[in-house]
Amino acid sequence: MISEEQIQHYRDHGFVVLENFLSPTELSGARQEIEAFIPGWLDYAADPSGPKPDKWDEAARSRRNVRFPFKGSQLNAITLHPELRRFASLMAGGGEIFCEQSDLTYKCKGHYGDVDQDMHLDYVNHTLTYPPEDPTYWQTAFLIYYTDVAAHEAPTAVCSWQHYKDEVLWPAVYKKEDRPSLYDNEVKTTMPAGSVLAYSMRTFHRGTAFLDEGARVGHFISYAPAKPRWMGIIGWPEQGIYSSFSAWIEQAAPEERELIGFPSPSDPYWTQETVAGVAARYPNMDMTPYKK
Repeated sequence: MISEEQIQHYRDHGFVVLENFLSPTELSGARQEIEAFIPGWLDYAADPSGPKPDKWDEAARSRRNVRFPFKGSQLNAITLHPELRRFASLMAGGGEIFCEQSDLTYKCKGHYGDVDQDMHLDYVNHTLTYPPEDPTYWQTAFLIYYTDVAAHEAPTAVCSWQHYKDEVLWPAVYKKEDRPSLYDNEVKTTMPAGSVLAYSMRTFHRGTAFLDEGARVGHFISYAPAKPRWMGIIGWPEQGIYSSFSAWIEQAAPEERELIGFPSPSDPYWTQETVAGVAARYPNMDMTPYKK
């Protein structure tokens, strides 16, 4: 469970580190699935004195292979983890939420992702508008690490929003020479495998570069308030052409489908026509909850 102290830290600073969030069983199951997606990366992270993973420096491939829904069950279950959902809902004023993103992320020293980023805010590709102070509109990002992250292994750096209160958060990115105080007050979030960094769209942060040989494997998950339709980094409907997405939709519970924007059984969308149409598209789905 995420403690009240951790919740208050997030509210005060715009981020919190949840050490050892995943159970040993959850972490082990996730790592087994990750090995099937990106073979060799976990072993290299554990022992960077050995050879790097095969094709470690190849150009970015389609993220479809490392994006929800995943083959297997553990990474999908972590994406929709009840405690992540509870936290995201609390940060959105207690309202309904939906999952807007779930991607694996991995890099090593010398990888194309191994860069020292500028301090930035994530909201520019998570909303069409602006993230206000009103928690009703807060989106929450989670970065789960499946490997240890030490100081030399490219930890994410965050700067508490105590250092930029009461200002309009634009521009959304600053180089060090333009705003050194963001960098001078940054916290590099080191943590053991199975831990989580939670942060806000109003929180300045950046990826840092590797200082020595090593690798890290993580998982970006983000949630947004359900009502505003101008939020969301990914349009889940674009995944509908893939059989793996259809298969997940068919076996998911109604409340799980709702988390990615699917209409609830009580939504006025459901009519005799739409029930028939969805049943035709997803022939293995139990349509009973949607019939009036």
